[in-house]
Amino acid sequence: MSMKLRDRNLKALEKRFPGICDVIEERREELIKKEDIVVTEEMAFNGERILVVYKSGRKLYLAGRRNPMAHPINQISVLGRIVPYASIFILGMGNIHYLEKLSEKTDGSEILLLYEPLFSVFDKQLDRIDFEEVFGDRIVVLIVGGINEEGLEGVVGTMLQGDQVPLMKFFILPNYIELCKEQVNQFLEFLVKKSEQYYIRVGTQMFFSPYQAENFYHNVQYIMTGYKAFQLFRTIPDDIPAFVVSAGPSLDKNIKELKRAKNKSFIIAVDTAVKPLLREGIVPDMFATLDGVKPLELVEMEQAKEIPMLTNVSAAEAIMDYHTGKKFFPDEGYAYIYKMFEMNGKTIEGFPVGGSVATLAFSLVCHLGFRKIIFVGQDLAYTDNKSHADRTFRETMPEEDTKGFMKVPGNYEEEVATIKNLNDYRKWFEDYIERWESKYEVEFINATEGGAKIKGTKLMSLSEVIDQECTKEVDIKSCIDQLEPIFSKEEQEKILAFFHDTPKKVHEIVLLAREGKKLYQQMEKLCRSETMDKQTYVKILKRVKRNRKKIEENPNYQLLRMSMTKAELIIRSGQYLRMENVNEEGLEIARQGKKFMELLEEYAQIIKKYTEETVGKAKLKTE
Repeated sequence: MSMKLRDRNLKALEKRFPGICDVIEERREELIKKEDIVVTEEMAFNGERILVVYKSGRKLYLAGRRNPMAHPINQISVLGRIVPYASIFILGMGNIHYLEKLSEKTDGSEILLLYEPLFSVFDKQLDRIDFEEVFGDRIVVLIVGGINEEGLEGVVGTMLQGDQVPLMKFFILPNYIELCKEQVNQFLEFLVKKSEQYYIRVGTQMFFSPYQAENFYHNVQYIMTGYKAFQLFRTIPDDIPAFVVSAGPSLDKNIKELKRAKNKSFIIAVDTAVKPLLREGIVPDMFATLDGVKPLELVEMEQAKEIPMLTNVSAAEAIMDYHTGKKFFPDEGYAYIYKMFEMNGKTIEGFPVGGSVATLAFSLVCHLGFRKIIFVGQDLAYTDNKSHADRTFRETMPEEDTKGFMKVPGNYEEEVATIKNLNDYRKWFEDYIERWESKYEVEFINATEGGAKIKGTKLMSLSEVIDQECTKEVDIKSCIDQLEPIFSKEEQEKILAFFHDTPKKVHEIVLLAREGKKLYQQMEKLCRSETMDKQTYVKILKRVKRNRKKIEENPNYQLLRMSMTKAELIIRSGQYLRMENVNEEGLEIARQGKKFMELLEEYAQIIKKYTEETVGKAKLKTE
């Protein structure tokens, strides 16, 4: 009987996981011997046969001796609602009632990972339970110790992509911590790692979003009197080399050489490289800043004030206010800014930013048409165990312990230590270079004398590059000085009126949010009635749609939406729910809609205060 069941189970597993049977047969004896445990059966008080494990003189039950069903019922009852398509993780298959009770709470659309770290338990279950019957039609990923557990982390990562983290459920069967503590801890580490990545991302948005809106309304006034990044196109000669100077640790090795490139090239530095350059007597032709919370100390030198600046509208307020020179802005896709240009019959152009200040500077010089682009200080790694060049955040940057860091190919070393976000930027540069080279004749040179290898760049010393490429005199300052602001005084007057009207426009969103909440309350009341009028339901839906359209057409809504991480999660968390009928569907729409409108009103009130203190009080700059 059991051999027939085992054969049937193995066939079922082979059908789901091709090739697994060969691995099981090949490793079975070795794994059972290595685990050195005995798995037997005993009779529970209710007459059911349950698994018992003997390990190092201890006897451990894998199911309750009184009622094997009790633990699964209790644990699964406290999981809360399991939404369709949720990811569910079970460690251990010693008590199969967990799967049975789970199926009563789900509709079969969930994705289940069943991880059995003990091969001996899995092997015993092959003779005891019908896998095909237990798995049913649901999607099951089976990971077994010694067979395929090297793929566990990758599977966990795949199952927790996007917005699956807040929807996931997991549990660890009794006594597995006692039997295989190391595997349990590793499994939990994988779950925690993916969850932390998700919540760090959400937390980062929650942290930055208020700054983004506040910075935006504060800084957008600088666009009224500022410059477009593309005004630099054909203003700066493109037959000279362009140096993109970052503040990687290797900058300390060759920073002095850059003095020879001045007035023979275009030098754009990232904000963290400004102080090190100025202290060497090198004034870059431009510097770039991007982040909304960068400390002013990075550029707080009198000489830095007048250096032309490439920036975005949500950059740090302190730096924007401190800087008195020309500010250059690319298009970032803001509806509010489009309105400023549209009312004056003008447009603003953009280019890929890439997410870091170095990628922003690099993308600019590509789009300005330079045919020789040189990286300096672009380590993208912890060269000599340092994160940045000296005189950036500290006079002498400390060495860090990089033993646990990821390793990537180096420019001058076989491998260098780095972290994920730096490696992501490295890949971004490589992809960008590959695409750019396929369209234009451009040579990319890496004169970073250390750091990570960037595919597509030619490795040269900075001294060699300057000797070879910096042969023509050029006055970049005069080129930039001749540029006029985007908007004339008359056009600025129009924008000023638009600014002053902004608090009123934001208040319109407050009123629309209140109206929207009332509509959702009407929908809720209708859907709770026993005889729901579907025609009335459709009418309310149409009014909801019109209300939402008015909100979305408001040029300030985009900023609100970007600040409303919490509200976005409300909407996303409901996207997996499937309702049995129109009443249930309407109630769920009403639930989400009410919460969304409440948050929208709350955030709009906050944004309104920002606008009253910033654009609402804006004035024209007097010469």
